[in-house]
Amino acid sequence: MTSPCIDYYYSVRSSFTYLGSARLNALARRCDVRINHHPIDLGVVVSSFHDYPNQQPLDRPYAGARIYESSPTREAYTQKEYRRWSQRLGIPMNVDPSHHYGPRELPSGSVIVAQRRGLDVDALSHAILQALWRDDRDIASEAVMADLLLSVGIQDDAVAFCKEAVSESVQLEFRQNSQDALAAGVFGSPSYLFKGELFFGQDRLDFLEEWMVQSLQSDEA
Repeated sequence: MTSPCIDYYYSVRSSFTYLGSARLNALARRCDVRINHHPIDLGVVVSSFHDYPNQQPLDRPYAGARIYESSPTREAYTQKEYRRWSQRLGIPMNVDPSHHYGPRELPSGSVIVAQRRGLDVDALSHAILQALWRDDRDIASEAVMADLLLSVGIQDDAVAFCKEAVSESVQLEFRQNSQDALAAGVFGSPSYLFKGELFFGQDRLDFLEEWMVQSLQSDEA
């Protein structure tokens, strides 16, 4: 029998994914369940839904740019929400990092490579999110990625690792993840799927845990 896992669909540049990352890792450890990482292109996923009928997507010179223009009022409120959650959870956060929008290929591919190689993908994924949202580092930089690999104990050759991360094979999986997310009913980041039940948002982790405990206990009965 295949061991149950959490299918984790998320953008490596998502603010609320960062706020839930460490707690998701802790939840998986408590329940002894593996996390199956599916980094996605959030632009592909969000633009597949028609939640913005009066707006046209902005030109995106590279993956990772903002998808729709946001009003100053909405931007200000969003940053206020970041501060509230940061304080509530005790998680340091830069609410307006200069590197928020940028390429996703290298950081997303790095998660995929770590998972393929059986490395500590949970730690690397969190380190990438933390580097952006706590430390405002450029996660599309190979030099930054090399530092992050070492920070989580990954000793693999960083140059070769980064080269593989942007290879066609890995990027094909990255693109496929977005299609798989849509097929699973995902419309935002982070989204967690466990035994057929989808949970959207880091503020739904408690519901995810309740469902996991219930499901795992039923399996043992």
